[in-house]
Amino acid sequence: MSITSVVGIAVASLLALFFGLNLWLRLRSKAMEGKPLPAVPGSIGRQLAHANRALVYFMSPGCAACRPLTPKVKELSRKNSNVFVVDVTHHLEVARALHVMATPSTVEVDHGHIVKVHVGALPPDVLARFAG
Repeated sequence: MSITSVVGIAVASLLALFFGLNLWLRLRSKAMEGKPLPAVPGSIGRQLAHANRALVYFMSPGCAACRPLTPKVKELSRKNSNVFVVDVTHHLEVARALHVMATPSTVEVDHGHIVKVHVGALPPDVLARFAG
């Protein structure tokens, strides 16, 4: 077997692993939709328990995909007390409670139920919904 074949097989295997994990993550997130909000620890959990509608955005400082979105969500959270920005490096227990496994991820909550879990970029209509 030539070195080119070995490299090709290795690259194909890594790509398959990446796409497989991505699919698993999205399916797992989809399975959470419609379920009751689990117990979330700390002040965020107390606030979520009393919010009719909330948006919980998970980010990490080293996340390149988070960099363009985080300032927008932080600004929104200053205007809307039901928008939370959670740095997973400081609040890992909140991420675990909501089964967040990647950043950026955003969980929409309505009357104690998970409405939608967004993995990756947040659709602009979601931000608009919480801006008004």
